[in-house]
Amino acid sequence: MSTPASPSYVATAAVVAAVVTCYRFGVSPAVRALARHPTPLAVSAALAVSAPLALLPSPPPGPLRWFVVSVLALLTWRGATSDYDVTLPIGPQRRDKLVLLFLAVASCLWAPAMLAWFAVYCGRLRGWQHHGMMPVRLLKAYLAWFVVTAVLDPPPSDSTAGLVLVLGCVSLSHYVKPAWSKARLGPRPWSWAWHNRTHYLMASAYSWGWARFLPSRAVSRLLRRGAGIDRPINLLTMIVESAGLVAFLDRRLLIATLVATALFNLVVALASGILFWENIAANIGLATALGLLSSTGSDTAFGWPAALVALTVILLSAADLLWQPWHLGWWDSPFTARIHWQVETVSGATRGLYNDYMCPYEREFGRVEGYFLSGEPVLHGHLGIVWDRRLRDLLVQAGGARDRLYALKQTYGRTHRDEQRSAEHVTFLTAMFTRLNAGTRKSPLPRWLRRLKAPGGQLYRWGDLPAYRGEEPVRRITIRYVERCYLPQTGDFVTLAGHVVREIDLGAPMTDQEDNTSCARSSSTAAPTSESC
Repeated sequence: MSTPASPSYVATAAVVAAVVTCYRFGVSPAVRALARHPTPLAVSAALAVSAPLALLPSPPPGPLRWFVVSVLALLTWRGATSDYDVTLPIGPQRRDKLVLLFLAVASCLWAPAMLAWFAVYCGRLRGWQHHGMMPVRLLKAYLAWFVVTAVLDPPPSDSTAGLVLVLGCVSLSHYVKPAWSKARLGPRPWSWAWHNRTHYLMASAYSWGWARFLPSRAVSRLLRRGAGIDRPINLLTMIVESAGLVAFLDRRLLIATLVATALFNLVVALASGILFWENIAANIGLATALGLLSSTGSDTAFGWPAALVALTVILLSAADLLWQPWHLGWWDSPFTARIHWQVETVSGATRGLYNDYMCPYEREFGRVEGYFLSGEPVLHGHLGIVWDRRLRDLLVQAGGARDRLYALKQTYGRTHRDEQRSAEHVTFLTAMFTRLNAGTRKSPLPRWLRRLKAPGGQLYRWGDLPAYRGEEPVRRITIRYVERCYLPQTGDFVTLAGHVVREIDLGAPMTDQEDNTSCARSSSTAAPTSESC
């Protein structure tokens, strides 16, 4: 493709610099500050701050604006359809969801209303969760671009090209940084790609609770076949994640990179039960918008000068100087230790309490929540991941031998036991199920619309027991610590340990009237603290 004159690139680079500066020092701090306050105060303050922009001209609409509207709709769907925290008053939560819907419509008509939308979504509705952060940052970048464009009024072509660069950098930085993290895991940049046994991630996900409807023998056969393609898969992963460094050399390359990242996220979901559905939808939407965008109005978004601008922005974000994508680099191991919850209903049936039922805390209950209930030393993070290759090798060499694993836990493990958090957790579960037993409504959607709820991001909805779906009241909650290991030599999944760490006896179900007073005093402090938005 032909390369435009340098002055055009200079103007586009200036727009990009202004937008990322506004994002870093204006929009992002404002969102964090507003999200800490009650909804009425936060929304009022956000609208007051945004009001002066009504006096300035608005940028013309285009395919990228409709892309932003689609991302806004997806995140609003998630925030509006997530379950209530029944340990807290339902009325304010219902109000927040309605306000979110109203502000989403207002933001489609007038972009600065997004600041108030952020205040609700990132505050009371927990929009800070990891899987939604990239689309949230896309919206924050668009708001920053809107402000810069309204104030500085750059030429339309440079303004559009600057928006293409910023949105592309926000998306692709969430893949480049994990590639950089993987390159730093070993002594050489290719150590992870050459030595990681990625099929262990699939094994650990199965032990954790993903796709347990499949027989273990079928999974073992799949893992044995997968072991032979670990290195090609790892190399392809690094290529896809690193492609953002050169994606802006050409429009078609950028579109192909965005589609590849979406397919990559889909493969991750199938292999591990970690579903970045928001990222998949956002990247496909952005690729579609770029395909519809007029080439004459955004030509300075592509070419080697634009690629240098994008490289600078992506590297700054990887260094946590703009936004902060997660590292997502680790060694996969075949050993997992996890806390499991189960319930006994009034009829005596025993059911598994899986993370999807624990919405709006489905992410927390799908990961490592509950380690503070046990005194066992823990060796790893989510899905058996470790950050030391030597420890990974020792876990594999242990071969499921309890004495060797015990020695490893004593040497490398960390105890998370915390009596205060344990008490808060018991209080939370007691309050939650006491209110559910009394008939408190958990979902904002009527029963006939429940299938329209937005999907979760942690798909660990299966286990040793049938899933509890709220079919009858609960009289006892049992919390267990369970260790499992996949044995590569034989292909077996073995349970190494399993003991009860806490039992919560709820007694006879209370009436709603009896329960209102006690539950009004309870809180959801058992849920981990929020991530930064």
